[in-house]
Amino acid sequence: MTEKLGSEVCCASGLVRAQQLDAAGALRVDAAAAIVGDALDTLLRRRCGTEAEASPAPTGLSMERVAPELLGLGELGICWLSATGDKLTARLCGPRGTAWRASIELTTPLPGDSPAASDTALPPMRVMRVMRQQHCDQAGHVNVQVFMDMAAEAVEIIGSDLHICQARISFKKELFKGDAVTVHSGIHRVDDQGLHIVHGIVQQPSGTLACVVETCVAATATPAAEPVQEWPSLPLARTPALPRPAARPDAQAAITGMTVVDAWDTDARGRFSLRALVNLCSVGARQYLGSIGLTGARFLAEQITVAAVDYLLELQQQPPQLPGLGSNLTLRSTFVSGSAKSIRFAHHLLDSDDGRVYATIEIVGVMLDLKTHRSMEVPADVRQRLGLATN
Repeated sequence: MTEKLGSEVCCASGLVRAQQLDAAGALRVDAAAAIVGDALDTLLRRRCGTEAEASPAPTGLSMERVAPELLGLGELGICWLSATGDKLTARLCGPRGTAWRASIELTTPLPGDSPAASDTALPPMRVMRVMRQQHCDQAGHVNVQVFMDMAAEAVEIIGSDLHICQARISFKKELFKGDAVTVHSGIHRVDDQGLHIVHGIVQQPSGTLACVVETCVAATATPAAEPVQEWPSLPLARTPALPRPAARPDAQAAITGMTVVDAWDTDARGRFSLRALVNLCSVGARQYLGSIGLTGARFLAEQITVAAVDYLLELQQQPPQLPGLGSNLTLRSTFVSGSAKSIRFAHHLLDSDDGRVYATIEIVGVMLDLKTHRSMEVPADVRQRLGLATN
């Protein structure tokens, strides 16, 4: 059962993935221990804040196998924690029962409870996670593909048969390694396109909104027990700016990435995952920026970067779907528009063999001075190369 018992606190939740399972399809002990570790970090931040020296440290962890087969592929796992003095008890469970238990010993007792900040106007919480090194770029910021992955996971939790055909990512605040986050998701509109689901990614324990992800899923019916309502605390993005990218890349579009869909790039349906797509776009963005004079060496020497503030992803095939295992893919990128401090460009994801367009991704990037963490003007030579007005 996923319900809490007594004084337990939910400190981690998410869907079980194939890489967490053993050969028999049961949750492995190391995967279970990693989830318990995330739950512990979340609880310590909730109780002690962000000051590491003020937090009790774990001195021992013991895992007890209860019934690992009760938490399988694609099922929602929740880790509940309860504290007694300098000891914690963890219960990792799924919809069919408790899979693992754990006992954690701490150097000192936990201080009194300080619940995670919440807003009654937020949709229900779907995912709870701690940001790790593998979630971050070289500057320590959480990568955009992690935001997309968490939103996609939330959609799966709402309905396992729901598949995203459009996504818009609007960043509000940077997240870093060690940040605990919750993902709150709810349906805000239903129309001919499908279900429109908005996701708020919230830093804990501050309750600060870090990102809003808007997704549209192709569906003809609303999942049971899911209300359709406005969520005022999650502001929707403005209508995309004009001009919009063309349906196909033009002759000037540069090739900025090529890949083959491997097994680790696919989702549960065997399709190129949205996380893998956004990861390819991030790599392609660096290649494109280098082609217009914003090279990695220049970023390093001048301590500047281009920070993505808005992503718009649209699948182009009907029915909406991404390529499958073994597909050869090419990413082509082109300039769309710009301003004094921003550059808007687009990627087209194409099948290398037959030329069909699978997806279009628009990105708005703002020039950022890493010394001051403030926006700055696009360098004059780059503006000139793009045909933008120069001062």
